[in-house]
Amino acid sequence: MSSEKEQAMRERPTAQSAAPASNLRLAHFTRAGVLLAVGLATAFTATLHRYYEFDRWLLVVGLGLIGIATLVEYFALRDTSESGWVAARATVAIAAAGSMLAASDTPTLALIIALWAGLTALITLMRLVRKVQPVKVAFPSLALSVLLAVAALIARQDPIALVGVFGAYAIIRGVFLGIVAFDPRPPASESTPDTTDSSRS
Repeated sequence: MSSEKEQAMRERPTAQSAAPASNLRLAHFTRAGVLLAVGLATAFTATLHRYYEFDRWLLVVGLGLIGIATLVEYFALRDTSESGWVAARATVAIAAAGSMLAASDTPTLALIIALWAGLTALITLMRLVRKVQPVKVAFPSLALSVLLAVAALIARQDPIALVGVFGAYAIIRGVFLGIVAFDPRPPASESTPDTTDSSRS
């Protein structure tokens, strides 16, 4: 009787991980689509990037959409211990978008982008160190976020370059995330820490 109970408990994580894996793939598709849309919108409005107000609102809307898309991933992982990290990443993006509403010049916009990218990189690094996020997902995000932070600080006096590097980041990041979402292999379930703990109890 006890052996049957132990077997049932071992099988439970497998059954529970199927839905999160499917939801996580959908979340990756959503984020990839949003990132690509933001990047393409930035590219197709290049002639307007010399106007500060346009740049500010483009960045506000772009970061806001990225934050909302990240919330989709949060809901896909809300029953896991890693949901807090995803919620933090969404909060950082939405807070950065809100902060830009009070910005009055391009260097301030650049600083906000650099801070957002830096905090995103830090959150991603923490998840990578904890080995709860696949390297194929975490490493491109980490590398691109660091590069964006550096590029934003370098381009802080040039609004056209600043918006350009943000758009390039969005497109490249969206492509990488889309590749992960299209991968036919089941994504590594980020609910592993919770299901593992439940199997030990």
